[in-house]
Amino acid sequence: MTTVQPPRHRAPAETSAPVEPPTMPIPRAALDAARAAAVPAPRRAPGAGMPLMPGVPVMPPQPPVAPRNGLGIAGLVLGLCGLVVGLIPLFGIGAILLGIVGLVLGLVGVQRARRRVATNTRTAVSGVVACVLAVALGITGMVIVANAVTQLGEDLSAIGATTPAASGTPDTSGASAPATSAVGFGQTFTYADGLAVTVDRPTAYDPSSYAAGHTNPHAFQVTVRVTNNTGRAFDPTLLSVAMSTAGAPSSQVFDSEMGLPPQNQLQPGRSLTYDVAFSTTTDAGEAQVDVVPSFDHEHAVFTGSL
Repeated sequence: MTTVQPPRHRAPAETSAPVEPPTMPIPRAALDAARAAAVPAPRRAPGAGMPLMPGVPVMPPQPPVAPRNGLGIAGLVLGLCGLVVGLIPLFGIGAILLGIVGLVLGLVGVQRARRRVATNTRTAVSGVVACVLAVALGITGMVIVANAVTQLGEDLSAIGATTPAASGTPDTSGASAPATSAVGFGQTFTYADGLAVTVDRPTAYDPSSYAAGHTNPHAFQVTVRVTNNTGRAFDPTLLSVAMSTAGAPSSQVFDSEMGLPPQNQLQPGRSLTYDVAFSTTTDAGEAQVDVVPSFDHEHAVFTGSL
């Protein structure tokens, strides 16, 4: 029995062309990554966030501009100095000069702050206000000084005008004062402003055991009478009385029985009486009593015999 062999499959004949292996598709993401790795990274400027193109020069960063606050600060300092100086009226002109200079600087400082060149707007405005006050204070001080000088001149003129001059005003005894620089006891001595002073003749006085200042063997009492015809109140607290006998000064006797010196103001048209005691070296001869009502009046001199 004959066996039939199945036909064998022959392998294809080899060709001279190489057979390419099957290719797999490359993902797009891998291609993009490969391309990015092949291109060099662009340069960046130091401190900048944007990349620079190749070949473009890199400019160094510019330093920030400092604010120009000097003039505003200077105006405030000058204004404060002007306020301190202006507190003294005699230095009013200095306060005015400081205030004017500081005011100019402060206004320039305000303008810089408005242009965003300076950052101290409040300081500059405060300096302007301080300078204006300094100028006002300086002007006030100059006015005060001018008024004081004027008043001083008037006072000096008044002192010269209040030189004692005897008047013909009769006293209680009917006698009138002669036209001399000194009058007698019992007569009236009238100043140019209308203040009238009268001193009676000294009389013997016996000091008490509590008296102070009785250092001489004798004592006399004088009565001083002041009449205010000046038209304004007179302050008698500065009134002083001195006595001399035979050319020798006498010491004033302070005695509780004499009462206290006048203290209340003497109103216009009123009079006051003031008793003063003195310890003297003699009880006979020529005596002189000087009365000074105030700093604005000269001596009123009364003479006579004891």
